[in-house]
Amino acid sequence: MNKILDQEISLSSLKNIENEKVELEEIGSIVKNFRAQRGISRQILADRSGISIRYLAQLESGKANPSISILKNIAYALNITLENMLFRNNKNDEGIDHIIDRLEQCNSYQIEHVLQVINNIGRNNNLKKKKNKIALIGLRGAGKSTLGNLLSKDFKIPIFEVSNEIEKIGGMNISEIIEFGGQGMYRRLEYNVITSLYKKYKELIILPGGSVVSESETYNFLLKNFSTFWIKANAKEHMNRVINQGDSRPIQSNPRAMEDLLNILKERNNLYSKADIIINTEAKSIKESYKELKQKINI
Repeated sequence: MNKILDQEISLSSLKNIENEKVELEEIGSIVKNFRAQRGISRQILADRSGISIRYLAQLESGKANPSISILKNIAYALNITLENMLFRNNKNDEGIDHIIDRLEQCNSYQIEHVLQVINNIGRNNNLKKKKNKIALIGLRGAGKSTLGNLLSKDFKIPIFEVSNEIEKIGGMNISEIIEFGGQGMYRRLEYNVITSLYKKYKELIILPGGSVVSESETYNFLLKNFSTFWIKANAKEHMNRVINQGDSRPIQSNPRAMEDLLNILKERNNLYSKADIIINTEAKSIKESYKELKQKINI
């Protein structure tokens, strides 16, 4: 009996070791994905972690063999734990593994349909429960502020730009807060602002920053306690709208701005898709988008 048990433990250990090896071999792409989700350039990550930009480039392309110390510095600079960075995809649930196996047999149309079904499960009921507290999420340029202010005016509900509230609490602008206390300080203030506004007001609209979806604790709080609407647009429209607002910094300071924006949208797509409702503003007027938003709120 003991020999059989030892064999089972040995086989289980070997399987876990092989799974861990796969995770470690993919560490470069994992670092790149986390960096993209947060909208952080390689140069910024290099500065915050104290690791050369050349080494980061090698790491992300799979050509480096980082030490635990280097990985720790990178993880902390991204405001995550080393464990979460290395082993965020561990799944022990056989049911999930079975679903994944079945999805691998589906074509793209079938997968899209499955995702729509999953996303719509319980959404209408959740909206009714959280109807008085609304969060519009998405990247800058999608139309969050415009649609949010129209809602605020129509329904006489107070509206708050989360970044403005963070600056009030921190006593500095956002760039100074990050420079002084890093992403960790900014994320703590962001969470504190959102939770305090939730407790203070029976009805409100909040406009979080585009990267809020990358911080699981804060985003899960939003999903649980607010009616969340992803105000969506394509990368070109995001960029054009920001420039039309009189801000040409995105393209002046970064010649690869569009490429970076495309990567951010790609990396955050699944996170934004967790919102209760998606309002696609692509090729739509403000009037059309606002009409759709009001209809969805009144479900």
